[in-house]
Amino acid sequence: MKKGFTLIELLATLAILGILATLTITVSVKRINETKEKSRNTMIKSIENAAKSYALEYGDENESFKNNDFMYITLETLVSKDLLTNNLVDQTTKKPLPLDDTVYVTRNNLSAIKATYDINQKNKSKIILNGSFNIYLKKGNEYVEQGITATDSNGSDVTSSVIITGTVDSNTKGTYVITYTHSDTSITRNVIVY
Repeated sequence: MKKGFTLIELLATLAILGILATLTITVSVKRINETKEKSRNTMIKSIENAAKSYALEYGDENESFKNNDFMYITLETLVSKDLLTNNLVDQTTKKPLPLDDTVYVTRNNLSAIKATYDINQKNKSKIILNGSFNIYLKKGNEYVEQGITATDSNGSDVTSSVIITGTVDSNTKGTYVITYTHSDTSITRNVIVY
């Protein structure tokens, strides 16, 4: 009987252990990243829900929301109203969220409120509607585009390069959606033909 391992047996054992360690580390890192992403998405959903709560509670105090059915709310405002905690941290980057980040809130023609928070907004354009989020148009009347104002992440005016898509059939009742897009940012407007 042999009393030890041969060099080949030792190398094979080390190779197998190396492969198992690599697989274990890879799976663990993948699960950690998935957990961070889920945590990030949960935080974004919490921010959007806080913005909806703000709109329900304080929307009539905001002229744009009261008159035009849309507004931008800063995270600082949500924190000051005790709708969010002050220690918002992006779990994927471990960096705190800037309190001057904004949440875009709209109210459609059926009074449903929608909030959208883009966690990467510092690198994106900002588009603001001229006029209302909901445009009411009597059947048969001509739709006149009210336009938007847009700035890039540096604050430069990029309004002329915004792409507008969507059509309105003013002879058919219904709700039509106009989309305004610049780079990787887009917002919409509803045109309600009645």
